[in-house]
Amino acid sequence: MKNNQNFVYLGLGSNLRLPSYRNAMKVIEALKKKIYKSGLRITKSSNYWLTYPIPFSNIPKFINCVVKCIIVSKKANNPVILLKYLKTLEIEIGRKKKNNNISRLIDIDILDFKGKIINEGLILPHPRMHCRKFVLNPMKKIAPSWKHPVYEKKIDFLITKIKSHQILIKKY
Repeated sequence: MKNNQNFVYLGLGSNLRLPSYRNAMKVIEALKKKIYKSGLRITKSSNYWLTYPIPFSNIPKFINCVVKCIIVSKKANNPVILLKYLKTLEIEIGRKKKNNNISRLIDIDILDFKGKIINEGLILPHPRMHCRKFVLNPMKKIAPSWKHPVYEKKIDFLITKIKSHQILIKKY
């Protein structure tokens, strides 16, 4: 049995900091309290990581974290329905839907859904998570033995293969 077969991992991020990064963390904390409505229960949460935006440098830095969840309701057992709910939750919290790669109050990504590989309508695991330190480093703190479902590589290996200078500035 795969070690991530029973868990859903979500990436949470914010880079609108009015007036401080602490407010971004407050937005994410508020989001965590609402995730249970999606049929998920958070079992672990990483620290917050202050990171530079990828691939842009002319927008504010991000606050990111990763949460590990278990499914507690049938409505969360379908990743497409879960994603629709999470995107509705982003709007409820105050996200304005514009360009995907600009500043945003909140961003929720399904990183891994029970170790499944899906390529229709929704791509899982998240198609770029294996090349993002701002996802892998926080995830390593809550799931050190996690293995990528497609590449079948452990998280430490994936982190060492990232060649870019994605700098994690600070951990909260």
